[in-house]
Parts: sequence; C-alpha cells; structure tokens
Amino acid sequence: MAENEATRTVTVTNYEGVHLRAATLLGSLAQRFDSTISVAKGNHVVDAKSTPLQWLSLGAGQGEVLVLKAVGQDAAEAVDALAGMLAAHFEETSHRCHDDASQAPSGEERGKGG
Repeated sequence: MAENEATRTVTVTNYEGVHLRAATLLGSLAQRFDSTISVAKGNHVVDAKSTPLQWLSLGAGQGEVLVLKAVGQDAAEAVDALAGMLAAHFEETSHRCHDDASQAPSGEERGKGG
C-alpha cells in the first residue's frame, strides 16, 4: 500500500518567531502522529519530532517561510495540525499585546483607589 504524502508552505507570523516554547509545542504535536514529518527553511531540513533544538536550528523568525512535509497514513492531518499551530501563534497572547495596550489602564489609573 502506498503511503500518503502532504506538503504545506507556511509563513511564521508569530512576533517572536519559533522560540523555545514554540519549538517544544511543535515537536510535541508532531510526535502525536505516526507519519515521518520534516520541516525545512531553505535547504536546512530537520525532523519535526526531534528535540526542540532542531526546530530552533532553523532560525525561523517572523515572516520566514517554512515547508512542512509528512509521509505516512496521517500525513495530511499532521501537516494541518502543525500549520494550524503556527497560524495560531502557538496559542500565545503576546502577539496581541501591542494591539491591546491602548485599552489597558495606565499605571496611574490602576494605582488609584485610596
């Protein structure tokens, strides 16, 4: 039986790029799948299931393009899940901090009350 293959090109949109916490989350997510999964930035390719340091070795900052490739029975699901986590900014809220800053009360306003 032939194995499935899925490839997706994604852009890192997170303000801090793929940092250690994100690399740990991405690697843990990749390990949930049976497929072989690789991530490439240019000619540099790493095993998505390896250590977070492999992800960090890509040096993937905001705006950089990564190619996700999976081979196996759950290849499409694996690529969808990783692309989804990248698009969701690794479930962080820091990418919104700059937008929300204007709505937060200033230090003086928070200190009032007595």
